[in-house]
Amino acid sequence: MVSVPASGTTTFTRSIEDAARAGRRVGTTLVGPAVFVVIAVNILPAFFGFYSSLRKIFFFGDEGFAGLDNFRALFADPVTWEAIGRSLIFTFGALALAVPLALLAALAVRELGARGRILLTILLVPWAMSPIVVALLWKWILLPSPGGLFASILATFGMPPANLLSNPTWAMPTVIAVAVWRTFAFAAIILTAGLGQIPKDLYKAAAVDGHTAFERFSRITVPLLAPSILIVLSMLTISYFNEVQVIIGLTSGGPIRSTTTLAYQLYLTGFVELDQGRGNAIAVVMFLINLVLIVGYVQLLGNKKGGEA
Repeated sequence: MVSVPASGTTTFTRSIEDAARAGRRVGTTLVGPAVFVVIAVNILPAFFGFYSSLRKIFFFGDEGFAGLDNFRALFADPVTWEAIGRSLIFTFGALALAVPLALLAALAVRELGARGRILLTILLVPWAMSPIVVALLWKWILLPSPGGLFASILATFGMPPANLLSNPTWAMPTVIAVAVWRTFAFAAIILTAGLGQIPKDLYKAAAVDGHTAFERFSRITVPLLAPSILIVLSMLTISYFNEVQVIIGLTSGGPIRSTTTLAYQLYLTGFVELDQGRGNAIAVVMFLINLVLIVGYVQLLGNKKGGEA
């Protein structure tokens, strides 16, 4: 038997530890700037926003500590609760349209191959545009005057022009449709990537076993696509709940506050009325609602995945 000197083993162990420490230093050096940027751009402003929500700030002048007065005034105002309700209607209404459309687009891209990727690239154009530009474009399309594209189409069929954006019943569905048109292709990209990770052999085996197309979709595609769906739900929820540019461009919160969401109320309070203290209180409430919704998605999809496993 050949024995290894203890000193040699110790030296070898130390060299491994030194290499590991060097690797950690390199990793810290590379990741450090990115962490600093994240802290500077996201975390510090978030803390400052929460701090400002506890102070009385008007026209950029700090009048002192307000405690929870901004939150009390916020929740005592019935307009706030109406805005929260409209925000939830806007968010879930848009999700109900965007997620199925994105999934259909992703399935079409997978089936069409190269042609599908070209189609997806075309669909991405609205997402690449500024939200306010998209809103102004659709405002022109929906003009009830003869110059509007929608009015011209209705006139072709002998129908009178419809002013959807001035109708309290139709304004919210119209804004939802425009927001979905702008964003669903981005969600389709994420779902397309998720579909690409599902082995095709699973579908072939299921087809050999006699499973129908719907059974293959419900038992293979949906469960294995759950992580991608969770990402899509989280990103779109934040996008829709915080949407304000499309609303500003299309309706400015009208008619009769029918499209005044909590995000638009934040815009009015913080940037028009210049009540930064109360505006930051609205921002804190929006953050908490977003957090609750996303945690709910994680719990729902996590439990579903665990039950199917």
